[in-house]
Amino acid sequence: MSIITGVQTEAFADFAEDFEDGVLIVPGAQVSDGQGGFVTGSPTSHDCKALVTDYDDFRRASLGIPGTDRLVLVLGGSLPTGVIPAKGHKITAPDPAKGLAPSTFDVIAKTGDPAAALYELQAR
Repeated sequence: MSIITGVQTEAFADFAEDFEDGVLIVPGAQVSDGQGGFVTGSPTSHDCKALVTDYDDFRRASLGIPGTDRLVLVLGGSLPTGVIPAKGHKITAPDPAKGLAPSTFDVIAKTGDPAAALYELQAR
């Protein structure tokens, strides 16, 4: 048994009420079009718990993050097993900058902890 076993579940139980309802949109797989090319299948949506916020100025400056990008936090325990946010996905979550109106963001980059309890998404 690992030291990180159960951290994802505990983090979800402790923080889910502090996060808003969001949706992670995973693009469909590419399938053959029968003519030598590919078409993208239908995207899949997964409900999750997300929180939209801004990067602090120091992090923006030191990492070269554009001023237009947002930080979206997603609780790993709110996603189905095996679903991991990644570059190229989209996320819809209430945006405090818009009075908590749902906004859809493109995921540019993802970081997280070893227990997959919290994903930090750089979103645009």
